[in-house]
Amino acid sequence: MKLAKILKIALNMVKANKLRSWLTIIGVIIGIASVMAIITTGDYFQEQVTETLEELGGDVITIYPSTPFLVSSEEDVGEGDSTTAETDEGSENDTSASMLFESETEPELTMMDILTLRRIRAIEYINVNVDSGAELKFGSESTSIWVRGVDPGSWPKITKKKVGEGRMLAPGDREVVVISNELAKDTFEREIRLNQMILLNGRSYRVVGILAKDGGLLGSVGGSFGASVYMPYQEVNSLWNGDEEMPERERDVFGSIEIKVYKEADYDSALEEIKSKLRISRKVTEDTQDFYVYSPKEDIESVQKLINGLTAFLAFIAGISLLVGSTGIANTMFTSVLEKTKEIGIMKAIGAKNSDIMLIFLCNAAMIGLVGGIIGMLLGTAAVQVILFLISIKMNVPFEFALSLKGTLIATLVSIIVGLVAGLVPAKNASELKPVDALRYE
Repeated sequence: MKLAKILKIALNMVKANKLRSWLTIIGVIIGIASVMAIITTGDYFQEQVTETLEELGGDVITIYPSTPFLVSSEEDVGEGDSTTAETDEGSENDTSASMLFESETEPELTMMDILTLRRIRAIEYINVNVDSGAELKFGSESTSIWVRGVDPGSWPKITKKKVGEGRMLAPGDREVVVISNELAKDTFEREIRLNQMILLNGRSYRVVGILAKDGGLLGSVGGSFGASVYMPYQEVNSLWNGDEEMPERERDVFGSIEIKVYKEADYDSALEEIKSKLRISRKVTEDTQDFYVYSPKEDIESVQKLINGLTAFLAFIAGISLLVGSTGIANTMFTSVLEKTKEIGIMKAIGAKNSDIMLIFLCNAAMIGLVGGIIGMLLGTAAVQVILFLISIKMNVPFEFALSLKGTLIATLVSIIVGLVAGLVPAKNASELKPVDALRYE
């Protein structure tokens, strides 16, 4: 029997019992719509969270000064401390194994560390950060903001932030700043525009650039962190304590160092080389290390794994409804076999093979599953758009259409497979009917 004939017979079987077929299809629709909505939502939020983390410096390695702690027991206290030990004899009875924590002098990141890092071949750009609080005055209004001093030569190449108006900082800039979109648009009654002058701790600076607003659903969250004003790090020295000049010894001390490695470089190897070279330069060991190297790559991977695991778990729970749908398909197919028993006998009597009968019922089940899957995908996608639209209104961010190709493919395959598996046993039973018995069936 030709495939076209088999499909036509299967389609006629679906049409012959419209009510029963639609009731069965509804069960599949609910299951597929649930799975589709969960997978699409999971993929969308994973993309948004990853985008937000990358905007905060996804592939940028950051080095911070970190105070090491030396741990020693009271037995190691020198003879010079014997008086103190005797005075505290009562406390020793209570805690025989008490520990003393001794912190070293506050560590600093200096130009010597920059010179050490520049000798590492895997590093492409190095940026220094010097942070400071300041009072910003614009017109008759003022507010407290956070200022970040950066290296004008490398910061534009490292940062994920994009300029919306004007330009980024450039080498040789003096008494100029780049400000965040939130500071320019939302902080004061009057909007700060390009080339206007602002006062920072009483000193005048010209605005040469306004950063673009962070995009995406979580863009507003990312924009809430970090500095509002960016300037050459040498200029931050003039903000120190108002009109006073920063002490000479603190002028080449940095709050953090940002590093970007070449794309073709081995990221993990570069990370280990950075740590080892800094330990040698700073004359510390792994136990007494007085700096901390932060790599956001691990955080991004952890977040992705967490969202993937949560999405898979919720999809599994939603997939239980597909089991109910498959039971409905099996029930419909068994009923169809009973109703078509005499017709099966006639088809077999005129030459139809067992494989032809089996294909007819399998195609019938697959059609029910496919129709339910297509409608379920459309409803699931529509439900996701409604949810995201409401969230975008609530968070006052632009609406973005979300469609998961992975979810669409999975939903399509699952709907067909569910139909085939549910119809397999009824189709096999139908194909094994003997023509004589089938013709005699009342």
